[in-house]
Order: sequence, then C-alpha cells, then structure tokens
Amino acid sequence: MHVTAAPDRFMIDADLRNFEIVTQKGDLLDSNRQIWQSLGIKQSDCALFFPAPNALVPLKFARYMNKRKVTFVDTNEINVSTLISLAAELKLSNITVKLATPSGKFPIADSTFDLAYSDLGFSSFYSDHRVDIDSLTKELVRVVKNGSKIAALDENGAPVMYPCPPDIQLIRAKIDSPRADRLIMGRRIYSAFKANGLKNIRLTGYSRFLTSDEEDKMQAEIARRISALGFAGNGQSKPNASTQEIEKYKAWLNSQMNSDSFLIQFNLILAVGEK
Repeated sequence: MHVTAAPDRFMIDADLRNFEIVTQKGDLLDSNRQIWQSLGIKQSDCALFFPAPNALVPLKFARYMNKRKVTFVDTNEINVSTLISLAAELKLSNITVKLATPSGKFPIADSTFDLAYSDLGFSSFYSDHRVDIDSLTKELVRVVKNGSKIAALDENGAPVMYPCPPDIQLIRAKIDSPRADRLIMGRRIYSAFKANGLKNIRLTGYSRFLTSDEEDKMQAEIARRISALGFAGNGQSKPNASTQEIEKYKAWLNSQMNSDSFLIQFNLILAVGEK
C-alpha cells in the first residue's frame, strides 16, 4: 500500500503493504476490549491512558487492567474531576488521574510507563488546544520506558452512511470540512511515530457497522448527529454549508430513522510503535 499526498498531509510508505482491516462486532466498549487485547498488556504493566472525556471508556479500561496500575491524563479539569469522583464511587483503586497543561505537557516523570494508549487523544488535543502532533508524540516517548509500546486509536475518515444521495454527500463534505485534519489523524499519527524514531510500527484498521438491526442504537446515533448540527450553540467551527443545506441534511437524517436498509460505518486506525 503506497499513498502520497501533499507535504502537509501524510505519507504511508511500503512498510504498510500488509495493512489489515478488522471488522468489529458488538457495541463500542466491547470493540475497545478487542483492541486492548491486541496490545498484549502484561500482568505487571502499568499504563497511561488519555484523554478521558467519555468516562465510560477509561473506566472500562481500568476494569480491563484488573488491578494493574493505570494513569489517566486530560487537559480538561471537569473531565478529570468527573473521573476521580466515578473511580472513587466504583472503588477502583488502581487509578491515578492527572491534569495535563493546555499545551499537552503531562505531569509525569520520564520513563514511567510500560504502555501509553491514546483513545482519540491526538485529534482531541489537536482540536481543542491546537497541540502540535509531533510535540504530543515526543511527550509520549518521554514518559514510556525503553522497549515499551505507544498505541494510538484515531479516526480514519468520516463515517460512511449508506445509501447516501450525491446531494447529501456534498452537504456532508461541507459540514465535515472544519475538522478535515481530524479525519485523517490516524494516518498522520503514523508519520509522527516514524519521525520520532519509534520502531516496529504497525497499523490496523477497524471498521464498525451500525445497522437497522440495532434499532435503538441507530435512532440514538441519528438523533445525536442531528443535535450536533447546532454549531452556534456548542462552540464548534461553523461549516461551509448554508442554513438551508443544513436543514436539508437534518431532514434527510430524520428520514433514515426507520429505514431498514440504512447503515453507518465507523472507521478507525490503531497505530502501535515501540520506543
């Protein structure tokens, strides 16, 4: 597999001819467990996990670690406070929670962890704080031990919705344009790993499908997407789509609520490298 793009984008070289795509089944949290198992975490390992905006995922990871030490890091004080409270309520004694600086500096000593795992952390830090991807990679390299792994799960393009008429596809492209850099973050991480000297880098693509067979989840996802279109009220960047186009897109999403043939495909890339 060989892809070349503009210099400010990404390059995937001949190392990745055997790039693997894995289809995930079940809900998102079960899919995450499948990914964590692939990392080969040892019984004695201690891990760094970031960020922690959705407390369900890090708490699930803490339980997966099963008394092995895990440190959560986020730049958001509310996220950190919420996770501390929930960990105490659930009596998860293997958790430490730390607040990073807005620029992505972790309050952690050098060579501390056996594994650093990012769950959409690169795109989150980049979007919220304009943290340089290379600087964030350097910070991860700093806090893991020699021979340890750094793993990052991130987006690999916008979710695919099918069937989707051409006019709706054009509107979606306009809506997604403010986060174009995030949508290729999984591939950009590969380049950052290479540039910072990580070895034995491998990429695994993950696709998860949501279909009408999971009616409640599908309706909840469509409702979430419609709600997220209130850009002015939630601080997101305003899209290039007009008000009329956004209303047309909302109406189309609503029309898919009870469609037996509609599906959504979510695509992620897991990049794993060794220090």
